[in-house]
Amino acid sequence: MNIHPIHSHLPSRSLNRVFHPLRKAFTLMEMMLVLAIIALLIAIGAVALQNVQGGAEITAAEAHMNTLKVAITQYKTLNRTLPGKLEDLVTPPANARVKKGLLKESGITDPWGSKYQYRSPGKKNGEPYEVFSMGPDKKEGGDDDVFSD
Repeated sequence: MNIHPIHSHLPSRSLNRVFHPLRKAFTLMEMMLVLAIIALLIAIGAVALQNVQGGAEITAAEAHMNTLKVAITQYKTLNRTLPGKLEDLVTPPANARVKKGLLKESGITDPWGSKYQYRSPGKKNGEPYEVFSMGPDKKEGGDDDVFSD
């Protein structure tokens, strides 16, 4: 009986090749390169997310200030005078004609945790009042201050 080897149809060179499991795996350098690329992509994404969040806070501040302007107009209509300070919109003073609060305390706080600023009369264009936020630095006069339109 003739017994043929299983790999008799393959060239003899392939029989001499030894299977090395590490040859099919990634090298340490390749793994480090992939991890470095992933870390770089995460860092870029984090910076982009911060920029989006900063823009969202500015948009929220502008929307809140428009709400404040409506409340100030309503206060003036009800009391025939502008409020002395924004807190009067939350708790009207004793001399107010209408003792109804128009806003909650959170309504006069900007996205950065500071109170909105209110001036009557306003400094710009002879407006009767102005409302603004000092922005993320919480200091008046910086380039990050946000003003109502």
